[in-house]
Amino acid sequence: MKQILKLTLLFILIILLVLLIIFRFINPAAPEKSVPEATPMPEKNVEIVPGAEYFTFNFVGDNTLDGVGYASVTGGKEDYPYANTKEYLDGAEFNFANLECIFSDASLYSDSLFHFKAPTKNTAMLTWAGIDFVTTANNHTLDYGQRGLDDTVAALESAKIAYGLDGKTTVFETENGIKIGIYCGFRYVSEKAVTDAIDELKSQDSDFIICAFHWGNEGEYRPTAMQTSLAHAAIDAGADLVYGSHPHVLQPVEEYGDGFIIYSLANWSFGGNSRPADMDTAIVQLTVMRDTNGAVSIAGHKLIPCRVSSVSSHNDYCPTPYEEGTPEYDRAMSKLLGTFTGPDLVVDYSGLRPKPTDSPEPTDSPEPTDTPEPTDAPQPTPDVEIPEPPIAETE
Repeated sequence: MKQILKLTLLFILIILLVLLIIFRFINPAAPEKSVPEATPMPEKNVEIVPGAEYFTFNFVGDNTLDGVGYASVTGGKEDYPYANTKEYLDGAEFNFANLECIFSDASLYSDSLFHFKAPTKNTAMLTWAGIDFVTTANNHTLDYGQRGLDDTVAALESAKIAYGLDGKTTVFETENGIKIGIYCGFRYVSEKAVTDAIDELKSQDSDFIICAFHWGNEGEYRPTAMQTSLAHAAIDAGADLVYGSHPHVLQPVEEYGDGFIIYSLANWSFGGNSRPADMDTAIVQLTVMRDTNGAVSIAGHKLIPCRVSSVSSHNDYCPTPYEEGTPEYDRAMSKLLGTFTGPDLVVDYSGLRPKPTDSPEPTDSPEPTDTPEPTDAPQPTPDVEIPEPPIAETE
């Protein structure tokens, strides 16, 4: 009897094994899937944490408040450049921009091919919009030599607009006590310089760290390998945000680690060109959270595609949001999300450059009377900018 029972159990086990093999053959285990990298979205919703505080940080591109007919078009009105976008900046904890001109009322001379000198009263255009901080680390800061930079610093300080200088760190404290550490760099910025700057900002008890770089190649919609490497190094070292300028066109945003990267926000109120080949720009809005322990981090973001002008025929220097769902909105958004497939712009200044001469350094002497005034005629290049060598990996 026991022998029969054993045989019966053995038979049942064999049947079960056969059934298991058949089941696995018919329903094979799904292969392991690799987890794709996070892709930036037009808007990342915020998960509300009980007891936490939430703030808005806004970022816009190049502000060149002088140039081709800028004074006549704007009428010098402080409420003109940001008239169609101020609603997005109102109530924000922090608003940041790239300043790509100098402020001076002096009669200064520049031997730069392109140079931008706005009257000091135009600082009111920034204060009216609620701009809290500007980076001056770019290739137009010294258009008029050290005197031009000194006048700019004095004008910004008089207008109570905080600023960053090339290769320097500064800490800006917001109305609600968030300490924002900011490092600005132009031309030859090394990873060591960036990590040292971030360590310095940490030592000053910064709650949120921004690295602002003037980098990349004009007219290119995709960041260079150098831009990506330097941005990642900054985030790895402890930066929360990397802000980029100089290409004059939109480049992608990227969520990397615990940080956020804006490779290029293009032009904003840009007096350097009355008819730019690319008029797309954007506002990047970050939602920043301060938790119950006082730690500050990025909780969400929103991308707001805009045009540098309120009209499509030419640049009237009044940035205006695109209507969602329009081809223009989708095109600008694709540049921010890295899905744009169009060709880069062709940027060639060779036809505009004078023959090399032993030009003197910029001085405080009056500008020559025979210097032609800018006109509103179409420009032969997408942006009136002086290209410079890319940021190097060594100091």
